Amino acid sequence: MDEAWYDEEAGPIVRPYTITRGRTPTGKTRLDTASQVLTVEPRPETPRLELTPEHRWILDACTRPVSLAELAVQLGQPLGVVRVLCGDLLEHGAVFVRSPRTEVSREILEQVYRGLCRL
Repeated sequence: MDEAWYDEEAGPIVRPYTITRGRTPTGKTRLDTASQVLTVEPRPETPRLELTPEHRWILDACTRPVSLAELAVQLGQPLGVVRVLCGDLLEHGAVFVRSPRTEVSREILEQVYRGLCRL
């Protein structure tokens, strides 16, 4: 009987908005797809944040730096959901987030150009 409620092609039964409780990413912290997330050790107490299984999964997965995009793929959730969950953890001091450099040096651009010319 249970098989009728799950369709392999349809994906998960729980909708993304239920995981985030209807919230969207806040503008407090810009979390880029390439932002690296790392769990703070030892893990701080987060009494004001009710950790969901997804929050716990992120904390376990980020013992080494992991990009937001990689977390989304591994968790099987849309990037927006992962942004909200990581934003929760960041706000409560449970993770450290390092954003990618926004400026590219001329030296790096020249190295890329030389590499492309060698192809």
